[in-house]
Amino acid sequence: MKRIIFFLSIISAAVLSEKAWAGHNPGHIEFGIGVGFSYSSLSPHGEWIQVQTGLRVWRPLRIHSYWRPYQIGRWVWSDYGWYWMSDEPFGWITYHYGRWYFDDYYGWVWVPDDVWGPAWVEWRYDNDYIGWAPLPPYATFSISFGLRYTTHWAAPVHYWNFVRYHHFGKHINHKHIVPTSHTRRLIRTTRTGSSYKVDNDRIINRGIDISTIEQRGRTRISRVDVQDARGQQGERITRSNRSGNIERIEVYRPSRDEMQQSIERIEARRSSRSLSIDADKNEQRKNILKNNTEERTLRNPARAENQNSQRSVQRDTRKQEQQREQEIKNAERPHQSAPRILEHNTPQNRKEMRRELIQRYEQKQNSQPPVVRERIQKRTEQPQQKTQAPQSDKSDTEKRSGRGNVRRR
Repeated sequence: MKRIIFFLSIISAAVLSEKAWAGHNPGHIEFGIGVGFSYSSLSPHGEWIQVQTGLRVWRPLRIHSYWRPYQIGRWVWSDYGWYWMSDEPFGWITYHYGRWYFDDYYGWVWVPDDVWGPAWVEWRYDNDYIGWAPLPPYATFSISFGLRYTTHWAAPVHYWNFVRYHHFGKHINHKHIVPTSHTRRLIRTTRTGSSYKVDNDRIINRGIDISTIEQRGRTRISRVDVQDARGQQGERITRSNRSGNIERIEVYRPSRDEMQQSIERIEARRSSRSLSIDADKNEQRKNILKNNTEERTLRNPARAENQNSQRSVQRDTRKQEQQREQEIKNAERPHQSAPRILEHNTPQNRKEMRRELIQRYEQKQNSQPPVVRERIQKRTEQPQQKTQAPQSDKSDTEKRSGRGNVRRR
């Protein structure tokens, strides 16, 4: 009775805290740390969709059917390696945070993340072409291990953007991209470029060596400085000296404190269809779930304590049920006694051990079905019949030996 009352009190407290925290508005969803700051900037250019538990994505609207990420803009060389300067209003977020994924139903969607990088792409190149493809949500980056994949991944053909070397470094759009029919051949013939590294707390996109691009593209690529633009969202290119020859990129990169302060309730369309992505291999989804849990704990410690106590009670009951099931299985199982260890190797102990083994063997044979016992009995009788040699007839042997002698004569 006490346990039932304890369960009811926990459930009622959890329900009341959930209503108080949610504000009785199921249409509003609160994003985790590092995601809420991008809502107001991305909402005018697309829609937010909740496709799975803990996984909310953003889908761009008013784009062409042949559109793909990292297609409209240009590559610049900076202290962070190859930096993608987008010509799209949402590029300062979607091309430097998070990952891109193509779904057969939703199309291109952006999975948010809070790690900034100059561009999140993989590279391929040969003597004439250079290509890049957006990294999927399976690709995660850490300072200790660098870039790694949580599952086997090979970017499909429609992920890749290939251009000739003399177009690289200039403004690019879909007209400069190689057609899909040619892209299939280039994926087979090109080789993989370099990955990412960390240098002085900077994520460096090494990509293809700049000297290789300058030599094969017969062009000169100058370095561009990247600076933080505080208070103004977006990115832009400015000139840093009077002659206007040196370019500088001013990009808004919110700090950790600004990300935590920018959490807000936002409207996200709930969809009955889920993404074709493997949710268990998605590191971004795990981070979002973790951040949401931490934020709920900060906002309502009582609710978090009730949840922890409820989970501990559930774990205890689950363990008790498993123990009971194991006890029932052991009781239903026939008792199999382990062979006894001889304390002293004496003739009497050896006889007892032999007697126990014989009894165990007979019990095992008796437990078998009658058909199986008959087969075993026949097998044991057959070798005895073969061992009995037929009695030889002396007269026959003598006759045979005599006949043989006659023939020889």
